[in-house]
Amino acid sequence: MARDKSPKRELLIELLIDKIPKELHIHFPHRWWFIGDVLITTIPEKLKQYRSAVGEAFLQLEPKRARTILGKTGPTRGITREPSFDYLAGDKNTETIHKELGCYFKLDAAKLTFSPGNHFERERMLDAVKSDEFIIDMFSCVGNLSLPIAVNKAPKQIIAAEINPYAFKYLEENIKLNKVTDVMKAIEGDNRVILREFEGKADRVISGYLHSDEDQIRQAVRLCNEGSMLHYHVAITARKEIQTETIMNIKKIIQAEGRVCTKMIRKRVKKYSPGVEHIVLDIVIN
Repeated sequence: MARDKSPKRELLIELLIDKIPKELHIHFPHRWWFIGDVLITTIPEKLKQYRSAVGEAFLQLEPKRARTILGKTGPTRGITREPSFDYLAGDKNTETIHKELGCYFKLDAAKLTFSPGNHFERERMLDAVKSDEFIIDMFSCVGNLSLPIAVNKAPKQIIAAEINPYAFKYLEENIKLNKVTDVMKAIEGDNRVILREFEGKADRVISGYLHSDEDQIRQAVRLCNEGSMLHYHVAITARKEIQTETIMNIKKIIQAEGRVCTKMIRKRVKKYSPGVEHIVLDIVIN
Protein backbone atom coordinates (compact mmCIF):
# COMPACT_ATOMS: atom_id res chain seq x y z
CA MET A 1 0.00 0.00 0.00
CA ALA A 2 1.37 3.40 -0.99
CA ARG A 3 1.04 5.17 2.34
CA ASP A 4 3.19 8.10 3.52
CA LYS A 5 3.87 9.49 6.99
CA SER A 6 6.93 11.32 8.39
CA PRO A 7 9.16 12.90 7.16
CA LYS A 8 6.77 13.91 4.37
CA ARG A 9 4.19 14.91 6.95
CA GLU A 10 6.63 17.54 8.19
CA LEU A 11 6.75 18.95 4.67
CA LEU A 12 2.95 18.88 4.52
CA ILE A 13 2.78 20.83 7.78
CA GLU A 14 5.13 23.45 6.35
CA LEU A 15 2.87 23.85 3.31
CA LEU A 16 -0.25 24.29 5.45
CA ILE A 17 0.98 26.01 8.58
CA ASP A 18 0.18 29.55 7.39
CA LYS A 19 -3.12 28.61 5.72
CA ILE A 20 -4.95 26.94 8.59
CA PRO A 21 -5.47 28.34 12.12
CA LYS A 22 -2.95 27.14 14.68
CA GLU A 23 -5.56 25.48 16.89
CA LEU A 24 -6.46 23.14 14.00
CA HIS A 25 -2.91 22.01 13.23
CA ILE A 26 -3.44 18.93 15.40
CA HIS A 27 -5.94 17.72 12.79
CA PHE A 28 -3.54 17.78 9.82
CA PRO A 29 -3.68 14.44 7.90
CA HIS A 30 -1.45 11.71 9.27
CA ARG A 31 -1.85 9.25 6.44
CA TRP A 32 -2.56 9.09 2.74
CA TRP A 33 -2.46 6.49 0.02
CA PHE A 34 -2.56 6.12 -3.76
CA ILE A 35 -4.91 4.42 -6.19
CA GLY A 36 -3.06 4.84 -9.46
CA ASP A 37 -2.30 8.55 -9.70
CA VAL A 38 -5.14 9.53 -7.34
CA LEU A 39 -4.02 10.46 -3.83
CA ILE A 40 -6.55 9.87 -1.05
CA THR A 41 -6.29 11.26 2.45
CA THR A 42 -8.55 11.37 5.48
CA ILE A 43 -10.18 14.76 6.08
CA PRO A 44 -11.35 15.36 9.67
CA GLU A 45 -14.61 17.28 10.06
CA LYS A 46 -12.78 20.28 11.54
CA LEU A 47 -10.69 20.68 8.38
CA LYS A 48 -13.57 20.46 5.90
CA GLN A 49 -13.69 24.19 5.21
CA TYR A 50 -9.95 24.08 4.41
CA ARG A 51 -10.12 21.01 2.13
CA SER A 52 -9.03 22.98 -0.96
CA ALA A 53 -5.91 24.19 0.84
CA VAL A 54 -5.17 20.64 1.98
CA GLY A 55 -5.65 19.36 -1.57
CA GLU A 56 -3.35 21.97 -3.09
CA ALA A 57 -0.71 21.20 -0.47
CA PHE A 58 -0.76 17.54 -1.45
CA LEU A 59 -0.35 18.46 -5.12
CA GLN A 60 2.80 20.36 -4.14
CA LEU A 61 3.95 17.52 -1.90
CA GLU A 62 3.54 14.83 -4.59
CA PRO A 63 3.88 16.63 -7.96
CA LYS A 64 5.08 13.52 -9.83
CA ARG A 65 2.76 10.92 -8.34
CA ALA A 66 -0.54 12.72 -7.71
CA ARG A 67 -2.83 13.98 -10.47
CA THR A 68 -5.99 14.21 -8.34
CA ILE A 69 -6.53 14.61 -4.59
CA LEU A 70 -9.56 13.11 -2.82
CA GLY A 71 -10.55 13.31 0.84
CA LYS A 72 -12.17 10.42 2.68
CA THR A 73 -15.11 11.76 4.67
CA GLY A 74 -16.84 8.61 5.93
CA PRO A 75 -17.22 4.83 5.62
CA THR A 76 -17.99 2.84 2.49
CA ARG A 77 -21.76 2.67 1.91
CA GLY A 78 -23.90 -0.43 1.38
CA ILE A 79 -23.67 -3.55 -0.72
CA THR A 80 -22.58 -1.51 -3.75
CA ARG A 81 -19.60 -0.38 -1.66
CA GLU A 82 -19.60 3.27 -2.65
CA PRO A 83 -16.83 5.24 -0.92
CA SER A 84 -17.41 8.59 0.79
CA PHE A 85 -14.87 10.86 -0.91
CA ASP A 86 -14.76 14.60 -1.59
CA TYR A 87 -12.84 16.18 -4.45
CA LEU A 88 -10.05 18.35 -3.03
CA ALA A 89 -7.77 19.44 -5.87
CA GLY A 90 -6.21 18.56 -9.21
CA ASP A 91 -7.77 16.91 -12.23
CA LYS A 92 -11.51 16.33 -11.79
CA ASN A 93 -11.34 13.19 -13.94
CA THR A 94 -11.03 10.53 -11.23
CA GLU A 95 -10.69 7.52 -13.54
CA THR A 96 -7.28 5.91 -13.10
CA ILE A 97 -5.33 2.70 -13.62
CA HIS A 98 -3.77 1.16 -10.52
CA LYS A 99 -0.94 -1.31 -11.10
CA GLU A 100 -0.40 -4.11 -8.60
CA LEU A 101 0.75 -7.75 -8.66
CA GLY A 102 1.14 -7.66 -12.43
CA CYS A 103 -2.45 -6.46 -12.90
CA TYR A 104 -4.03 -3.31 -14.28
CA PHE A 105 -7.05 -2.21 -12.22
CA LYS A 106 -8.97 0.45 -14.12
CA LEU A 107 -11.60 2.23 -12.01
CA ASP A 108 -13.16 5.51 -10.97
CA ALA A 109 -11.35 6.08 -7.67
CA ALA A 110 -13.97 8.57 -6.44
CA LYS A 111 -16.95 6.25 -6.90
CA LEU A 112 -15.65 2.71 -6.43
CA THR A 113 -13.87 0.94 -3.60
CA PHE A 114 -10.35 -0.34 -4.02
CA SER A 115 -8.24 -0.75 -0.89
CA PRO A 116 -4.46 -0.76 -1.32
CA GLY A 117 -4.51 -1.95 2.31
CA ASN A 118 -5.70 -5.34 1.02
CA HIS A 119 -2.49 -5.82 -0.98
CA PHE A 120 -1.11 -8.49 1.34
CA GLU A 121 -4.42 -10.36 1.27
CA ARG A 122 -4.32 -10.38 -2.54
CA GLU A 123 -0.74 -11.62 -2.32
CA ARG A 124 -1.70 -14.30 0.20
CA MET A 125 -4.45 -15.54 -2.08
CA LEU A 126 -1.90 -16.12 -4.84
CA ASP A 127 0.04 -18.39 -2.49
CA ALA A 128 -3.11 -20.27 -1.49
CA VAL A 129 -4.67 -20.95 -4.90
CA LYS A 130 -3.76 -24.18 -6.69
CA SER A 131 -3.82 -24.78 -10.43
CA ASP A 132 -7.06 -25.76 -12.15
CA GLU A 133 -9.41 -24.51 -9.44
CA PHE A 134 -12.98 -23.41 -10.16
CA ILE A 135 -13.29 -20.15 -8.22
CA ILE A 136 -16.28 -17.93 -7.48
CA ASP A 137 -15.84 -14.32 -6.39
CA MET A 138 -19.18 -13.26 -4.91
CA PHE A 139 -18.42 -9.51 -4.54
CA SER A 140 -15.92 -8.74 -7.29
CA CYS A 141 -16.13 -4.94 -7.62
CA VAL A 142 -13.55 -4.26 -10.37
CA GLY A 143 -11.76 -7.57 -9.78
CA ASN A 144 -10.16 -6.47 -6.50
CA LEU A 145 -9.44 -9.95 -5.09
CA SER A 146 -9.85 -12.33 -8.03
CA LEU A 147 -8.19 -10.53 -10.94
CA PRO A 148 -4.64 -11.20 -9.62
CA ILE A 149 -5.51 -14.91 -9.49
CA ALA A 150 -6.61 -14.89 -13.12
CA VAL A 151 -3.44 -13.05 -14.17
CA ASN A 152 -0.85 -14.88 -12.08
CA LYS A 153 -2.22 -18.39 -11.55
CA ALA A 154 -3.80 -21.05 -13.75
CA PRO A 155 -7.42 -21.40 -12.57
CA LYS A 156 -9.87 -23.61 -14.40
CA GLN A 157 -12.34 -20.72 -14.33
CA ILE A 158 -13.24 -17.70 -12.22
CA ILE A 159 -16.85 -16.57 -12.02
CA ALA A 160 -16.90 -12.93 -10.88
CA ALA A 161 -20.25 -11.60 -9.63
CA GLU A 162 -20.97 -7.90 -9.13
CA ILE A 163 -24.23 -6.10 -8.29
CA ASN A 164 -23.07 -2.50 -8.84
CA PRO A 165 -23.54 -1.67 -12.59
CA TYR A 166 -20.78 0.94 -12.53
CA ALA A 167 -18.29 -1.46 -10.94
CA PHE A 168 -19.42 -4.20 -13.33
CA LYS A 169 -18.52 -2.01 -16.30
CA TYR A 170 -14.96 -1.71 -15.05
CA LEU A 171 -14.84 -5.40 -14.10
CA GLU A 172 -15.56 -6.35 -17.70
CA GLU A 173 -13.00 -3.81 -18.93
CA ASN A 174 -10.35 -5.14 -16.56
CA ILE A 175 -10.88 -8.73 -17.68
CA LYS A 176 -10.21 -7.61 -21.25
CA LEU A 177 -7.41 -5.19 -20.30
CA ASN A 178 -5.54 -7.97 -18.51
CA LYS A 179 -6.22 -10.50 -21.30
CA VAL A 180 -7.85 -13.13 -19.07
CA THR A 181 -11.16 -13.53 -20.92
CA ASP A 182 -10.35 -17.22 -21.37
CA VAL A 183 -10.45 -17.93 -17.62
CA MET A 184 -12.52 -15.14 -16.02
CA LYS A 185 -16.20 -14.40 -16.62
CA ALA A 186 -18.16 -11.48 -15.15
CA ILE A 187 -21.83 -11.85 -14.19
CA GLU A 188 -23.95 -8.87 -13.15
CA GLY A 189 -26.60 -9.05 -10.44
CA ASP A 190 -27.45 -10.20 -6.92
CA ASN A 191 -25.20 -13.13 -6.06
CA ARG A 192 -28.00 -14.77 -4.07
CA VAL A 193 -29.81 -15.24 -7.40
CA ILE A 194 -27.32 -15.24 -10.28
CA LEU A 195 -24.95 -17.82 -8.76
CA ARG A 196 -27.49 -20.55 -8.04
CA GLU A 197 -26.49 -22.54 -11.12
CA PHE A 198 -22.99 -22.94 -9.64
CA GLU A 199 -24.05 -24.43 -6.30
CA GLY A 200 -21.81 -27.30 -5.25
CA LYS A 201 -19.26 -26.60 -7.98
CA ALA A 202 -16.69 -24.21 -6.51
CA ASP A 203 -13.29 -25.32 -5.25
CA ARG A 204 -12.82 -21.87 -3.71
CA VAL A 205 -15.31 -19.13 -2.84
CA ILE A 206 -14.27 -15.55 -2.11
CA SER A 207 -16.78 -13.54 -0.06
CA GLY A 208 -15.07 -10.17 0.19
CA TYR A 209 -17.97 -7.93 1.28
CA LEU A 210 -17.49 -7.02 4.95
CA HIS A 211 -21.17 -6.90 5.93
CA SER A 212 -22.77 -10.01 4.40
CA ASP A 213 -26.26 -10.96 5.54
CA GLU A 214 -27.24 -14.53 6.46
CA ASP A 215 -28.66 -15.27 2.99
CA GLN A 216 -25.36 -14.29 1.38
CA ILE A 217 -23.42 -16.48 3.81
CA ARG A 218 -25.76 -19.38 3.09
CA GLN A 219 -25.26 -18.87 -0.65
CA ALA A 220 -21.49 -18.92 -0.17
CA VAL A 221 -21.78 -22.27 1.62
CA ARG A 222 -24.06 -23.69 -1.08
CA LEU A 223 -21.52 -22.82 -3.77
CA CYS A 224 -18.85 -24.95 -2.11
CA ASN A 225 -18.08 -28.48 -3.23
CA GLU A 226 -16.69 -31.11 -0.86
CA GLY A 227 -13.47 -29.84 0.70
CA SER A 228 -13.88 -26.36 -0.75
CA MET A 229 -12.23 -23.29 0.78
CA LEU A 230 -14.42 -20.32 1.68
CA HIS A 231 -12.68 -17.00 2.33
CA TYR A 232 -15.21 -15.06 4.40
CA HIS A 233 -14.34 -11.40 5.07
CA VAL A 234 -15.99 -9.41 7.85
CA ALA A 235 -15.58 -6.10 9.69
CA ILE A 236 -15.85 -6.80 13.39
CA THR A 237 -15.01 -5.27 16.75
CA ALA A 238 -11.60 -6.22 18.08
CA ARG A 239 -13.16 -7.59 21.29
CA LYS A 240 -12.35 -11.30 21.57
CA GLU A 241 -15.78 -12.34 22.84
CA ILE A 242 -17.54 -10.68 19.89
CA GLN A 243 -15.22 -12.34 17.39
CA THR A 244 -15.81 -15.72 19.08
CA GLU A 245 -19.58 -15.17 18.88
CA THR A 246 -19.34 -14.32 15.16
CA ILE A 247 -17.31 -17.44 14.45
CA MET A 248 -19.85 -19.60 16.30
CA ASN A 249 -22.70 -18.03 14.27
CA ILE A 250 -20.90 -18.82 11.00
CA LYS A 251 -20.48 -22.44 12.09
CA LYS A 252 -24.19 -22.64 12.93
CA ILE A 253 -25.12 -21.36 9.45
CA ILE A 254 -22.83 -23.94 7.87
CA GLN A 255 -24.47 -26.69 9.94
CA ALA A 256 -27.94 -25.39 9.05
CA GLU A 257 -27.04 -25.94 5.38
CA GLY A 258 -26.23 -29.57 6.16
CA ARG A 259 -22.50 -29.00 5.80
CA VAL A 260 -19.53 -29.35 8.12
CA CYS A 261 -16.74 -26.90 8.88
CA THR A 262 -13.63 -29.10 9.17
CA LYS A 263 -11.14 -26.27 9.57
CA MET A 264 -11.28 -22.55 10.25
CA ILE A 265 -8.38 -20.11 10.48
CA ARG A 266 -8.82 -16.46 11.44
CA LYS A 267 -6.51 -13.86 9.86
CA ARG A 268 -6.39 -10.12 10.42
CA VAL A 269 -6.28 -8.14 7.16
CA LYS A 270 -6.08 -4.59 8.52
CA LYS A 271 -7.60 -2.05 10.87
CA TYR A 272 -11.01 -1.04 9.48
CA SER A 273 -11.96 1.81 11.82
CA PRO A 274 -11.35 2.70 15.50
CA GLY A 275 -11.95 -0.48 17.50
CA VAL A 276 -12.95 -2.48 14.41
CA GLU A 277 -10.86 -4.97 12.43
CA HIS A 278 -11.14 -6.37 8.92
CA ILE A 279 -10.61 -10.11 9.33
CA VAL A 280 -10.90 -13.07 6.99
CA LEU A 281 -11.95 -16.56 7.99
CA ASP A 282 -10.46 -19.34 5.86
CA ILE A 283 -13.05 -22.10 6.18
CA VAL A 284 -12.79 -25.63 4.79
CA ILE A 285 -16.28 -26.94 4.09
CA ASN A 286 -17.37 -30.55 3.60
